[in-house]
Amino acid sequence: MKKITFLQLIFLTMAYFASVRRIPNIAYAGWESVSFMIFAVLMFVIPISFVSAEFATAMPVDGGPSVWISKAMSPRWGFMAAWLIWVQMCFGMVTVGAAFADMIATMLGAKSLLSNNIFIGLIVIAVFWLITFLIIKGVPITLISTYGTIIGLFIPLAVLLIFGTIYTFTNNPGVFEAPSLSDMIPNAGDIGTLSRLSGIIFLFAGMEQASSFANRIDNPRKNYPRAIILATCLTAGLFTYAGLITDSLVAESKIALADPAQVFSVMFNNWGVGWITIIIAAMIALSCITEISAWTVGPSRGMLQSARAGSLPPVFQKTNKRDIPVPLMILQAVIVTAIALIFVFIPGTNGVFNTILTMAVVLYCIVYIFILLSGFIYRKRHPNEKHAFQLPGGKVGAAIISVIGLIGVGFVIVTSFFPPASLKPDEHAGYILFILLGTILLTAIPLLIYRFRKPSWKVAEERTDASVAKESADS
Repeated sequence: MKKITFLQLIFLTMAYFASVRRIPNIAYAGWESVSFMIFAVLMFVIPISFVSAEFATAMPVDGGPSVWISKAMSPRWGFMAAWLIWVQMCFGMVTVGAAFADMIATMLGAKSLLSNNIFIGLIVIAVFWLITFLIIKGVPITLISTYGTIIGLFIPLAVLLIFGTIYTFTNNPGVFEAPSLSDMIPNAGDIGTLSRLSGIIFLFAGMEQASSFANRIDNPRKNYPRAIILATCLTAGLFTYAGLITDSLVAESKIALADPAQVFSVMFNNWGVGWITIIIAAMIALSCITEISAWTVGPSRGMLQSARAGSLPPVFQKTNKRDIPVPLMILQAVIVTAIALIFVFIPGTNGVFNTILTMAVVLYCIVYIFILLSGFIYRKRHPNEKHAFQLPGGKVGAAIISVIGLIGVGFVIVTSFFPPASLKPDEHAGYILFILLGTILLTAIPLLIYRFRKPSWKVAEERTDASVAKESADS
């Protein structure tokens, strides 16, 4: 296996979770985003990344969290983790599709479409089905991932940091005056403020995926934690600064959470070079396509493994000749369509965007709780097992890191139930009910499926494997 360098690991880690699409959420929090970012790095990203790396080096196999949790706790909870990652992806990809829709509207110069719920909903549905169809047909759309990350993440971010700084110094230099401590500390009594933490946390969703590289770096025990800390701190620092620039250029009440090109439009339109915004929008649109294509395949493969283990009916074990789990991908496209219709029928783009994003955060946080708990259990069952990366500080250090992570994840879940400021007071009850019932329903479904699974499901899979082996031998 080819080794990767320390610097490559830093940028690969950033590419896994950083996205220009999250900048409006950071801007929405203003200076309070500084505290939120510090919290995210110390209480969320580092503990989960470290525990994930320990698992990845102990079990260097495909499957990620579902495999780790299955072996540490039980296959039931491993299936639940695979399900939650898969379902949260459906919610998360709707927010990515919404950003893509806004980029299309920006490229067309049709500002009225930026707040048109029907347009956004239909574009989300169309682009997800199109990407699903292309992947099923074997079109190598995922090959654009490297270029999509460079073009859609690093270039727009660099442009915003450089030209945003120049524009702000020229037009609003007072923004760079040192804020007071009270400006950076969230008001605990303002539930609308605390709810903004979810939008910032989602910047780091999927961080555990980078742990797969822990086996491919020299001296992982030393270099992996250094790379993770540097990558997360670099991401937090750059994106917080980008958010503050955006906040200084776009009034909070006018920030469009699904429109990462909004701040570029403010800058370049005032400079008389608005055509540059169209180029930036095209770059971000490419990154959205990259993200959707990657997430469309990844979680469905995790569910395929669960299906082959007998946790799902035989129909979901089927793949085409390209080993694409077609039934699972069709089902997830149907779920994305149902979620996207929320944009069509419920007014208020920011409020809907926040609600869908929060649902994804809560579901992913439940997976992170299982990962952290699995770390406790696995270390207890295998106290003498040695692998490439182990949590620093021995048993005590591992316990402290895991507890910190659990506290952090728990706090994120609790604050996710606080209605965002973008919602009207009479919409608060509906928001809380949606998150609460959605969480209960989407966690109950996998438990019910697993409880009533049939032995024949696994037998059917084994027969499929046997037939495949026979066909291979005959050929």
